[in-house]
Amino acid sequence: MKYRLVPLLVATLSLAISFPAMALDGVDDVGAFNSITVTRKAREAAKQAESGQWPQALDAYRQALGLDPNANDLNYGLYNSAVHVQNWNLAGLALEKIFEFEPGAKPHLKAEYGQVLTNQGRFDEAVPVLKLALASPDSDQNYLGNKIKELMTKTARVVVKESVPLTAEELEALRNKEAPRVIPQVPIIRGTDVNVQKSKSAKSFENAFSYSEFIGICTFENYEKSDDISFFNPPRAHFHIDKILKGPNLNKEMPVRFEFHDKTATEKPEGWEFSDSMMPKKGSKWILFTDAAIPTQTAQNSFETFRGNYGRMEATKENLDEIYRVRALHQGQ
Repeated sequence: MKYRLVPLLVATLSLAISFPAMALDGVDDVGAFNSITVTRKAREAAKQAESGQWPQALDAYRQALGLDPNANDLNYGLYNSAVHVQNWNLAGLALEKIFEFEPGAKPHLKAEYGQVLTNQGRFDEAVPVLKLALASPDSDQNYLGNKIKELMTKTARVVVKESVPLTAEELEALRNKEAPRVIPQVPIIRGTDVNVQKSKSAKSFENAFSYSEFIGICTFENYEKSDDISFFNPPRAHFHIDKILKGPNLNKEMPVRFEFHDKTATEKPEGWEFSDSMMPKKGSKWILFTDAAIPTQTAQNSFETFRGNYGRMEATKENLDEIYRVRALHQGQ
């Protein structure tokens, strides 16, 4: 099946690949990714893609790459899913990673790259790439489809590490060495306590960095005044991007949904009334963490910040030092 069509349209790639339901008895199925957790996420992504659940497939591929950023094969699945949901910024990031890890792939993916540039509005860059794509050999039309087939086959591959039993001497030595076991009492942890969108403990620089597609140092300019601004209907604020710390190059003018809570509030605080004093001072500097690198209609066609007002931090020396520290830990990933 040819994956790429002309004009540039998305074709669904359907493959009959059987995925192992569970690890074999007595062994650990680490898969071709040499990791049980990465393999499980990759298989979850593949199953969602096979059933046409592209948003779920996209999320699973992102999680798998978060566990192993060097598993370049998964970027093909990430690109495929991103194109199906028309997340062109994420599709572009996936292609950039493919070209970084596999420079030889770039000449074969000119049509795909041109499609991404076009949908990102980068027409001056897209035109010469698409012209080259029209002159590319017929084999390039099958390149991406073959890569995705290879990924699906690799994802389904079972690779096991057998559990080797201890010898009698090793068991005896272990018994002599071990002290009586004490099972500690641990508090019950509920699902909401670890949910990154709901748990108080999940509000951290590390999570803000990992779960944000864009991070930048921005200057507050103004906000759109309205009679219906409320605690749950915040204004649309306008920022100017001064420096990008993570994510793609965006238009310097950045509209943001200016949340007044961390997206977990169910009631307006007693006596809360909006006033101009709640907005930043014009020209003040802020670090913005946005969930996606594109504005969304549900957020008044603006960018949504990670965990509401938590993803909007003053650019103090302490906050800047902390985000630079976290970013350094993620370099190369």
